[in-house]
Amino acid sequence: MGGFLSGRVGRRLSIKKILTLAAVLAVLLVSSACSSADEGKGGEEDVIAGASKQRSPDPAPKRTGTDGEIGDSVEAGVLSFRIFEVRAKDRIYAISGPGKKPVTRGNISSEYVAIDYLVQNISGSPLTTGAKATLLDEQGNSYNQDSSIEPPSGGTDGMELGTAQTRASTMFFRVPNGIIPAALEIKTAGGGAGVDLLERDLENVPPDDYLRVYHLYFNEQAYEEAYEMFDPASVQNITLGEWLAFYEPLWGKRYVSLDGLIPLSEGSDRATFQMTRTFYDADGDIVADPEVNPSVTQEIVEVDGKWMLVMRDDLVSDIIAVIGPDETPEPETKAPEPEKEDPERTEPPSTVLETTQQAEATRSAAPARDYDCEDFETQEEAQFYLAPGDPYRLDEDGNGVACETLP
Repeated sequence: MGGFLSGRVGRRLSIKKILTLAAVLAVLLVSSACSSADEGKGGEEDVIAGASKQRSPDPAPKRTGTDGEIGDSVEAGVLSFRIFEVRAKDRIYAISGPGKKPVTRGNISSEYVAIDYLVQNISGSPLTTGAKATLLDEQGNSYNQDSSIEPPSGGTDGMELGTAQTRASTMFFRVPNGIIPAALEIKTAGGGAGVDLLERDLENVPPDDYLRVYHLYFNEQAYEEAYEMFDPASVQNITLGEWLAFYEPLWGKRYVSLDGLIPLSEGSDRATFQMTRTFYDADGDIVADPEVNPSVTQEIVEVDGKWMLVMRDDLVSDIIAVIGPDETPEPETKAPEPEKEDPERTEPPSTVLETTQQAEATRSAAPARDYDCEDFETQEEAQFYLAPGDPYRLDEDGNGVACETLP
């Protein structure tokens, strides 16, 4: 009896073990099937009994690369962008178009990053731009454009472009003091592009784009930047200070648009363009000034891998006519010595020829306008007038610093 019971109990235990093992195998198979299905759905986490954990959706992938650097042409949909320069400004100025009021922005707790760029319509038909730009610093912080500033020509959102037309403008970003602009992201309905702002390759910038940016600067009071676009060998002793004295009074009174650029000749290191411009007064009316030639020929040369404008003679003449005519210092004259009696001479010798020759020699040797250190209040002001060759003798020791004794 005991043996029989023992045998039945043993068989029951065996059957129970088999059923238990079968149940375990069934659970494992279900688990394996669920895992395989989950892998096909993106690898979601397993649901744990008694838990109510729900996984949030993955964030959109961030842009990790760029499509070019400063000077390169990058495409964003039907637009091609070329970043020309990145400038940090304590105060910025802009006139968006003819008859528009000048805009000035500045704040002691922040600064502005001005990104000059060129945009070309590559769609094959006229369009109005509709792009959005975001600035990124080295820490990955992002900044949107200052919407209170209407940039020249309409900007990234609202610029009118004809078929294959290229225009220049500037993006303005208000940022904390001292940030380092690292990248720019541009998004359009048709695509996006990224630009590395820490690298540059200006050899790819064509000469006509330099002319477009040069005219852009006049509508942003960026006169110093415009002056620096000239080949120093061509400025004909027009100093930065004289350049500013000529253009600064015009701010807010005129708007200039570059309407056409026709290439006349272009080589590896020299190009010539026919420029067609329109000048507007503060009310948006075309300036009827016979001294302003709306169509001029502009030469541009390559200097150290960078295109630079040649200052035209008519521009030099216009500047001199406003800041003052050429002044030639009069030669020092000594009191005439009493003539000694000469019984053989009945009249004093003529000095007309000698005096004329001396004056001509002085005129050719002297600079067009003469300045001394006492003409300036600060050393910084005098520095503007330190021209190549130091024609005004402001740098006595030749160390590149004008009037070092001034505060």
